[in-house]
Amino acid sequence: MFRLYSPAKAEKIVSRHAPELREMSRQYGIPAAYIMAVLRKEIAEIDIFDPLADLAVRFYWLRYTLRRGLKRLGLVRRAEPLLRRGLFGKHDSSTGFGQIFAFVGINAINFALDRGLDTPEGLGVPKDRRLSPGDPEDLQAIWRRLLRDRRFNARLSILNLVSCGQEMNGGTDFARYSPEEVQRTLTRYNANVRTVTAYGRETYRYYLRYSGGSSENESV
Repeated sequence: MFRLYSPAKAEKIVSRHAPELREMSRQYGIPAAYIMAVLRKEIAEIDIFDPLADLAVRFYWLRYTLRRGLKRLGLVRRAEPLLRRGLFGKHDSSTGFGQIFAFVGINAINFALDRGLDTPEGLGVPKDRRLSPGDPEDLQAIWRRLLRDRRFNARLSILNLVSCGQEMNGGTDFARYSPEEVQRTLTRYNANVRTVTAYGRETYRYYLRYSGGSSENESV
């Protein structure tokens, strides 16, 4: 499988963005080592099929936009493309350095707003309504932002980690997490399971390195 980024390149990318990652992590009360570890893992695993998946999603939303225009003219009944199975029906993908899906990003946004971790203005989302992963317009808008805006991608990846910590451990006092709780949080970022996976164990090793061996130390 052809990887787009070598491990050394992934390290450089994480190091280059470390200041802003620390800044955003502090805002949400989570050690920066979490997001740095996840990005180190995800970036190094991006392969040639990931851009192809993004291309398929682009094509889906292009067809959706065209049909939405035709629907407004009364020429078709529904905006959803006729071909909606297999590759032609792919309308979401894990994208960007955080390899995050739009539906996951929307859930992370709602989590942040519900808990007062951020504001609609801060996240650049509507103030008068809640985003829904089942709304095509919301899904398309967030996916496009995740694809194009690396800072937004990292922000929602961080918020997803905070929500993972809450879900898996019943709280977000990250300084009190045991090694197993840290690994469960990192595992949940990648899979909806209750036990620690190989992903969680490997990412935890990066976490230890970025935290200096302690979840309370955020230095690289």
